[in-house]
Amino acid sequence: MDCHNEECSRPQEEEDIMDIPLDDPEANRAAAKIQAGFRGHMTRKKMKPEDKAEAEERQEDRGQ
Repeated sequence: MDCHNEECSRPQEEEDIMDIPLDDPEANRAAAKIQAGFRGHMTRKKMKPEDKAEAEERQEDRGQ
């Protein structure tokens, strides 16, 4: 893609980001859903045992 004119000076991603209306309730719901999914992912990642020995050790501590 040739960008020899001023119209093409900004990257396409930046233009797309600027087009999102921040006061749109639907956009806010979508953002909240994405954030909740990511937070859940991070929580599951933290709770996942590092290795099998650690998982067995936790089960023994619980009396199982």
